[in-house]
Amino acid sequence: MSVDLSTYTVSFKVFANEVDMNVRARITAILDYLQNTAWCHYNEFEKKNGKILSDNLIWAILKLKINLGKLPQWEEVIKVKTWVPLIDKYFAYRNFEIYDEQNNIIGKSTFNWVLIDINNKKTVRQEQFVNKWHFYKTPLFFEIKGKVDKITKPELTKEVVVSYSDIDVNNHTNNVRYVQWMLDCIDFNILIKKQIKELEVNFIAEALINDNLIISIQKVSDSSLIYIGNVVRKEDNRELCRAKFVFE
Repeated sequence: MSVDLSTYTVSFKVFANEVDMNVRARITAILDYLQNTAWCHYNEFEKKNGKILSDNLIWAILKLKINLGKLPQWEEVIKVKTWVPLIDKYFAYRNFEIYDEQNNIIGKSTFNWVLIDINNKKTVRQEQFVNKWHFYKTPLFFEIKGKVDKITKPELTKEVVVSYSDIDVNNHTNNVRYVQWMLDCIDFNILIKKQIKELEVNFIAEALINDNLIISIQKVSDSSLIYIGNVVRKEDNRELCRAKFVFE
């Protein structure tokens, strides 16, 4: 018998290795919570309702946007609720809500996922997913169309080499690593004195083991607390990722 799993919620305790020097959860930890909730939802759905995709297909994040009212603290237990509002041909969307211990919503996010055929690295239409999934049809929290503005005058750049600890289960660079590399280029005083309020990321192409990458960051204006960043593969100058960080 089919079990309704149109929404799914997971609780997380914020551990010491996930916080910064102000004992606030790092944005990278928040992104991990969201993605782990999505994967738990998907895996539970398959266990209860049967396998959805063939073995040659994998999910990949194309875009995401997250808005945070506050960051959870060390040892706080939060909840993440997720659901899929809609599928649009090649694109699947997920909404997320983040709740604090008092059950207040402290964050919202929308992710855009695509299906990739690992044999030819091409995106595929999602009819087989549409016919089996239980949707919770609500508006998207964020219309994540287009790309973050392109960097024109990078203020700080650094180089990294993709290593073992950067690689995920799909044998390419974990998407959270791109965010971490760009964050590490932002002024340290901003990172410790301000809170990240909004993050938007475009994932354009994948980085693989031993790739040499150039990470760049640019402040949008002297009066703003908005930064844009990107990740470029050095060997072919291919842009792999863009992001916008908004602090308050």
